[in-house]
Formats: sequence, structure tokens, C-alpha cells
Amino acid sequence: MNAFTAAARHLSFSKAAKELFVTQSAISRHIATLENYLGHTLFLRTTTGLQLTRMGATYLSLIRPALHTLESATSQVMTTQQSAKSLNVSAAPTFAAQWLFPRLRVFREVHPDISVNFVRYSVADYKSTEFDFDASIQYGYGDWPDGTATYLTGRETRVVCSPDYLAQQGIQSLEDLRRCTLLQHIEIPLSWEYWFSTYAGEFDRSRFGPGFSLFSMIIQAASSGFGVALIPDCLIEKELENGILVDVFGRTFESPLGYYLCAPNWRSNMESYDLLSEWLSHECSHPAGALASAGKTLAVTPGPAGRNPPASALDCIYCKAGSAPAA
Repeated sequence: MNAFTAAARHLSFSKAAKELFVTQSAISRHIATLENYLGHTLFLRTTTGLQLTRMGATYLSLIRPALHTLESATSQVMTTQQSAKSLNVSAAPTFAAQWLFPRLRVFREVHPDISVNFVRYSVADYKSTEFDFDASIQYGYGDWPDGTATYLTGRETRVVCSPDYLAQQGIQSLEDLRRCTLLQHIEIPLSWEYWFSTYAGEFDRSRFGPGFSLFSMIIQAASSGFGVALIPDCLIEKELENGILVDVFGRTFESPLGYYLCAPNWRSNMESYDLLSEWLSHECSHPAGALASAGKTLAVTPGPAGRNPPASALDCIYCKAGSAPAA
């Protein structure tokens, strides 16, 4: 096939031979064998050189897409092999800072040969098939049709504010939020509207309030007493523990959105991706305080990637690594 495409490109057996580092007679024999196999003449041999026959031109146009696919697949496999020990990750900024980075030491300790590189974050269209990175942690619905999307965490949300704001507003019921300042996430404009329609009834001013482009900015605004915020539970563990924020209703509310680990289908076969996915599944499925329960049976559920976590923390490499003091 290479002999045919090279000869068609140059319209010369001798130039095709030079490109492929073979003899001109070898190219001629390959073409003759192909023509006999197809039952059609592909080239007209003239005194001025070669010309593709109509069937030759048709055949070339038909095989070009397949050749392009073959070249692309070869390049992808070679790239995957070369980067088997590294992974370029695009992670939602607040999730990375509040949830991922505090836990990443364990992954690095268990897999010191895997280099996780964090590249610039870009919000992908939830139906997009274009990914410019090996893996991404995105906030959305998880509906990437031509990619692997594994739910991690984030569907559980809390209504939070500063202790002073709670005291000033005297919030007692869900209805009381109608007179509060609602802090809005610009990229998720329907979050409060969904919350009210699901839990407190329709509210025509649910989309009114100061807007912010990142959850980290909303967390800071809520901590400063700007208003009430609706934030994924996983992003505010430290703020609730330290009392910087208070959980207004002492419960979580289910959201249709969450954080997903996603990647193009072919990149999800990378060893580094598989190991990161396994570790993230462990972190999201093991309950808080699991490290303190080393040696005891853990009441856990299967992880989001479909893997069952170990029955005992002593059997889990991540639990054992996490229980050791940081260097």
C-alpha cells in the first residue's frame, strides 16, 4: 500500500522508490501485484511518466481516510507509550485547591514514578468530544459521549454563610432564604433556581445576587458575610470545621451536577490514568476518618469506578500511606 500511495503522490516509480528506500523494480512489482489482486489497472505508463487511471484515482480517494486513521492510531499509541508514566490533568481550580491537593501526597507516595502535571483549566462543553489534555476533572453532568466520564463527588451541596450573617438574618426555615442575598456562580446560573424549585418552591428572584466565576470566590464572599451560598460539600470541609462557615440547615441537598474524572476514550487506557482513577475512587468511597480506623472493617460502598475498596484499611495501600505522617 505504501508503494501505491507514494507512486500516486509523485506520479513516478523512481521517486517513490527513493522515498521508501527501495529499488524502482521493487515498486513496480508491488504495483503490478496490487493491480492483479484488484483486477484493475491503477496507472497508465506513458513516455512522459505515470498517470492515475480513473479507477486508480477512485481507489486512492477511498483508502486515504483509512490510512489517515491508521497513522493517527499509530501516533496515539506511540504517544501513550511514551507518556505512560506521566499525566497532564486539567482540574477545576477550587476542587484542586480545596479537595485534591490536600490528598495528593498519598498518591505520590504510593506511585512515585507517576508524574501528574496540572495544566491550565478549561471548561469543556459537556457534550464536547474535544479534549486537549490526558485527563480532566470537570464540574458538570458527566455526559461526554465519546469520552470516559467517572463520577467522583460533589452532588451533595450545603447552604452556608458566615456565623454573623446567620445571626443577622435569623434564618430558621427554607422560606427565609427568599429575603437573603443569594451568591451566584456565573458558570452555573440555574443552581439556585433548581434548589428553590426542588426544595422550597418557585422563586422568581432566584437568579438575582452578586455573581462570581469560581467557587473559591463564593466561599470567600460567604465567609465575609456577603450572603448565603450553595456549595458542594466537598469544597468546604475545612471552612465548616473551623467555623468560618456554618451549615444553615445542617443537611445536604442533592444537585444534578458533580465532579467527574473524564478523558477521551483512547487516553483512558493509559496506565497513569488508570492509577489516578483508582486512587480517586478510593478517596471518594472511603468515609471520613477511615485512616483512624486502620485495622478495623470499613463500612464503605463500591467506588465510582466500579471497584470494591478493600475490606480492611490494613489491606489498602492508600490507607496505609495516608496513616503515615507526612515527610
